[in-house]
Amino acid sequence: MQSSRIILPSSANIVILASNYNPSIISKEWLLKKDIFTEPISNFFHAPPFSLVENESYHLTVDEGKFQIGVKQITEKHLRSMVDIAIAFVRALPETPYRAVGLNYRYELTDGNTNLGALVVPNVEKIRELVSADFVFGATFEFSFGDFKVTLTAKPIYVRQPRYLVGFNFHSDVADAGQLLDRLSQQPMVIEKAEFILRGLRND
Repeated sequence: MQSSRIILPSSANIVILASNYNPSIISKEWLLKKDIFTEPISNFFHAPPFSLVENESYHLTVDEGKFQIGVKQITEKHLRSMVDIAIAFVRALPETPYRAVGLNYRYELTDGNTNLGALVVPNVEKIRELVSADFVFGATFEFSFGDFKVTLTAKPIYVRQPRYLVGFNFHSDVADAGQLLDRLSQQPMVIEKAEFILRGLRND
């Protein structure tokens, strides 16, 4: 159930980059033993140098350079648990040479429910002259937020009605597992910042 305290994204994932993961260490037994997954695992595939693991709520992939955990069923609880899974994975492999982390969230806004145009303020008549009268536009913003470099994208799409896919990538380079765990612990502040921006983009 969606909480009134949080705007739920349509998709969410965490990506952790490292110099040299060892995907062969990943197994059902290892994931359960290390409390990385606590729910039953429904799908497991390993073919060097790649591992894929799924259960009812999450999908996890590991190759030699990247760990990724994504939410299959978006709820407030699953968003919190996603970062817990990432933290448990890092704690299980503290000597891994970690390089960077990205916290990624995508939201949907209907075209009539956003004031993105008022923020970007294009020369509408000039753009209509150059392209066509029924144009829609997107935008990309880059800014700093604490330890993160953030890329915000707003991409127009047409499915039944015009709407925007608003994506956030909160990226931070890290030197070791300690810095990585610190960045992962900041997920509540990251989501709060994304929500603050989304509320500013919405007309309601």
